[in-house]
Amino acid sequence: MTMQSILRLFVLANVLFASFFLGCVLSAEPVAERPILTAVYGDFAPYQFTAEDGSVQGYNADVTRMLAERAGYDVAFTAAENPRQFLDMLARGEVDLTPFMALTPARRRAGLATLPLGEYVLAVYVRQDTKIREIGSLSGRKIGVVAGAITQTAAKLISENHIVEFRNSDDLLLPLLNGELDAVVSVAETFDARLRAHFMEDKIRRLKPPLAIIPYGLLVRRELPDVHAALNDAIEVPATPDILETLRAQWFGRDRSIVHHPWFGNVALIVGGIAMTTVALGVYAIRLRRRSAVLLVENGQNQLLIDALDNIRAAIIIFDSDMKAVNWNAGFKVRFPLLVPELRRAATMQEAWMYAHKNEMFATEMTQSEMGRFAATTAARLRAGKLVQRNVLTSEGNTFDLTLFRLGSGHFAAIWVDVTEVHLQNERIATQGEELSRKNQQLLAFSAMAAHDLKAPLVQQVALLNFILEDVADAQIKLPAEVQSNIAILENLSNRMRSLVGDLLEYAKADFDAAPSVCFAPDARFENILTLSAVSPAITVTIKPDICPVRVNPNAFDMVMRNLITNAAKHNDRIAGHIILRGHKRGEHVTIEVEDDGPGIAAEKSAQVFEPFCRLTKVEGTGLGLAFVKKTVAGWGGTINVRAGAKRGCIVSVTMPAASTETTNMLVARTAS
Repeated sequence: MTMQSILRLFVLANVLFASFFLGCVLSAEPVAERPILTAVYGDFAPYQFTAEDGSVQGYNADVTRMLAERAGYDVAFTAAENPRQFLDMLARGEVDLTPFMALTPARRRAGLATLPLGEYVLAVYVRQDTKIREIGSLSGRKIGVVAGAITQTAAKLISENHIVEFRNSDDLLLPLLNGELDAVVSVAETFDARLRAHFMEDKIRRLKPPLAIIPYGLLVRRELPDVHAALNDAIEVPATPDILETLRAQWFGRDRSIVHHPWFGNVALIVGGIAMTTVALGVYAIRLRRRSAVLLVENGQNQLLIDALDNIRAAIIIFDSDMKAVNWNAGFKVRFPLLVPELRRAATMQEAWMYAHKNEMFATEMTQSEMGRFAATTAARLRAGKLVQRNVLTSEGNTFDLTLFRLGSGHFAAIWVDVTEVHLQNERIATQGEELSRKNQQLLAFSAMAAHDLKAPLVQQVALLNFILEDVADAQIKLPAEVQSNIAILENLSNRMRSLVGDLLEYAKADFDAAPSVCFAPDARFENILTLSAVSPAITVTIKPDICPVRVNPNAFDMVMRNLITNAAKHNDRIAGHIILRGHKRGEHVTIEVEDDGPGIAAEKSAQVFEPFCRLTKVEGTGLGLAFVKKTVAGWGGTINVRAGAKRGCIVSVTMPAASTETTNMLVARTAS
């Protein structure tokens, strides 16, 4: 192939490539223009301001452009005076976006707030030479702020101040330095940048803590939810925080102190790492020393515990995660010497149980297969983290309380405690209790029979005495005064004896009677109870209404309440006494109280009143009434006690089972109807 042919081929190739490229360019679709968002801004350098060439510059402007570009929009800026105008223009639909604004509740209501892009630290600045050291000292002083900014609202947090408005942050510097202002409230990021720009960091200082810290972001017109969502998606891009930090450093600059130099962080990190490592090693060494001392103390205490368990001959075995015995104490060796060789051969817990059963070490009626199932079930429960407790009887007649449980994450423990003596004592106590109960029953039976046998002769004696008196009266015989006195004494003694026998019968029957309990409303029975109580007309009895229904034997209830009312009336030392009956329900029980205004009962004697034959006054009685009441109430599963009244007298409280809710509702409905 000649050189001329090669040149022709080269030219032809270039022509073809140019034709292809031109065809692609001509056939390509034109790039679509992006929608434009109108953003308002104001002169708040370095956040946003109008540059000399008329363009909008600043940290806020750069961030807004970046986020809009990510969201698929371009931005056109329009100027306004202050944040108040920003919000008005947004509300009227004249703009689509605001610049960075503090996201207060009021401003959130004005538009759709984006995710926060940073925080406004609203700080207070004073001159370096002033004596003001805290915000509370600014009360009543002149405070400078930028008009319409969030700092104007923050300055109102300082009480009784005089707020002076300025156009921008630069206008605040000179009045603060020459004393026209006592302090300035500004966004820390903005004011620090102005101080650095004018080399005033050493002349003005910031008070701590700040007045407020408020997150800021963009506000979007409410009619543009799609724009709002797209901007939020752009903010959530992982690289956003780094870009924001770079732009912030570009517009706000850095502190000229060494701490803010770029290389200082690396040096500080290295030095800090070395220092922290040294400190950590020192702390670790100290902790090791202290831990060693603690372990020595704990080991000594553990040894004391082991010695104590050995002395009481408690048997302990520790198993590993495979249920193989790894340790046991001296008490186990003493109690179960036949099992020790098996454990030394790494027998598992199940194998140890089977070996003990095979050699008849325990008194059990289990078969070999049943013991195998028991051992497997026990191991499964332990692995599930459950506590296993059993009483084990050995072939020698000793009783052990066996407890098995998980010990940490990879071990299990079994503790055998010899409770043979405790079981023997419990058996003796149970036997003695049964014997005592039997003798009590015999005594009560004897009391009932004796009282019953005495009752008939006494009735006959009283009747005979009445016959004699009637015969004497019919014969018109006048007995001497001494004889009449003796007959009266005899009649009184007979009546008292008959009352005593009756009370003895009631007291004895309290243990034998098992009359069925029914549900009823106490209010309906109190009228009959008062009639049979024969209370003196001088005693006023007040019954509080709506006492909750109870579930006891009605006849026994009548006798209990009659005894309490009669007792309260009989011991009242007033000419016109007062008794109050009331009740209330708590849980499953109803408490009925009988309160009187009599002489009362001394606190140290309140427990004695329920003892049989106890009489604390000279008022006539057998001393069995309250004892009968206590036994009857105890038979219901209730309680009775006495306490002093508010001013005088005493209150007897009787607690008894309440009627069920359904029964109570039925009784209330029946009473209402």
